[in-house]
Amino acid sequence: MSRETKAMTRLTRRHTLAGLGTAGAVVLAKPYVARAASGEVTVWWSQGFYEQENKAIINAMADWEKRTGTKVNLSFMSDPDLITKLVAGMQTGDVPDLVHCVTADRFLVPRAAWNDQLEDLTDVLDTQKAEFIPTALAGARYYNAAQKKYSNYAVPIKCSTIMHEVWRPLVQEAGFTDADIPKTQDAFFDFFQTVQDKLRGKGKRIFGLGYSMAAKEADAGNLYAAFLLAYGGEQIVLPNGKLNIDDPTVRKAAATALERLTTPYKKGYVPPGAINWGDVDNNNAFYAKQVVMTPNATISIAVAQSDKTDQYYKEIITFGRPLGNDGKPMLGVLAVSPCLIPKGAKNLDGGKALLRDFIRPDSLNNYLKETRARYLPVMMKIVKEDPYWTDPKDPHRPVAVEAGLIQPTIPNWMNRNPAYAQVLSEQVWSQAEANITQKNMTVDQAVDEAAGRMKVIFEKYQIG
Repeated sequence: MSRETKAMTRLTRRHTLAGLGTAGAVVLAKPYVARAASGEVTVWWSQGFYEQENKAIINAMADWEKRTGTKVNLSFMSDPDLITKLVAGMQTGDVPDLVHCVTADRFLVPRAAWNDQLEDLTDVLDTQKAEFIPTALAGARYYNAAQKKYSNYAVPIKCSTIMHEVWRPLVQEAGFTDADIPKTQDAFFDFFQTVQDKLRGKGKRIFGLGYSMAAKEADAGNLYAAFLLAYGGEQIVLPNGKLNIDDPTVRKAAATALERLTTPYKKGYVPPGAINWGDVDNNNAFYAKQVVMTPNATISIAVAQSDKTDQYYKEIITFGRPLGNDGKPMLGVLAVSPCLIPKGAKNLDGGKALLRDFIRPDSLNNYLKETRARYLPVMMKIVKEDPYWTDPKDPHRPVAVEAGLIQPTIPNWMNRNPAYAQVLSEQVWSQAEANITQKNMTVDQAVDEAAGRMKVIFEKYQIG
């Protein structure tokens, strides 16, 4: 989910400590003294979806300043602004010492690593390597064309997978209970069409499915990836980085995913405006009760309402990944939100020292809990040792943990070849949806056009 605001906020050490006071500092699980880094460290960080996310990183940076005596110059930016500024900075040499960008794993790191513009962070990642879940480790590896090798050009700090948020009162008003909601892929999504029909019969202007279908930002691409995996498209890019779109199994999965996403739209089960939604618009449609169910990349829809007890605990249901149509667990994409250090950083040692400290399990856990657990930990140690994450009284966090950390997952395909990052940037699959819903292409025609564009893109990225 993208940031709600595009504004940039500049936060120096003085603002951090004066604004929050000593009471705002992170309380560590165990006393810890970090190795000091010389000079000061400039950090650019993705702006939070809600204020607690910003405060959590302000607290963490203030705590590190206090323990090391090293000043942190912290700036918040929206993801699009951060990426634009960093790309420009890498061309001029004016770059920060540490960057966290939520969507960098999709839109920035793969091609920056390919172009040899990022520091190899293997030495940082190795300090906690045994703690990271395998998919998070895989999600930190990218190919460097100059050095002709894969290596760790990012360090994962949190992760997420597609969840599904449902209004229980609307399901009940349609005459159903939680137990009536199916567990398998097609039946699960078809159920909400039935709910819409029942509610429309009562005179309500409401839509069953809050699918994001705009050829912009990230949500539509995330949803398509989930559907592609659901129908057997895991090998669209092979482990050796080769495009595999002509494989019959992959081609069928791509077509089925398009058909299953566009047909409900054409039949009126998805809001007409969904073809123009930004990443936050499905949230807003859900809060306004314009839709019964919406897929979302995190549990932010529920978490943002955590101060409203009835909504959080009684009215909003979080579902993870459905089972496959065969009743077996399905693969899901685990999106990894990374930290990175661009080449040319003026205080490389300081950036690495801060990052080593930040990825200690207790530090990461404190940070993620302060953000209200919108994102998942990238370490099983955190989940196993802190009952907060699996608290059975919470209706959302344990569901997300099960979907993201227990059930089988893979990183997105740009870790196999950065060409897929360009596929996502160009919104190739979302454009294929638009070709069907707005230009009356057949599914096969839309797949052919998408496949043709992907082949052109992959020609530019030959893995040696």
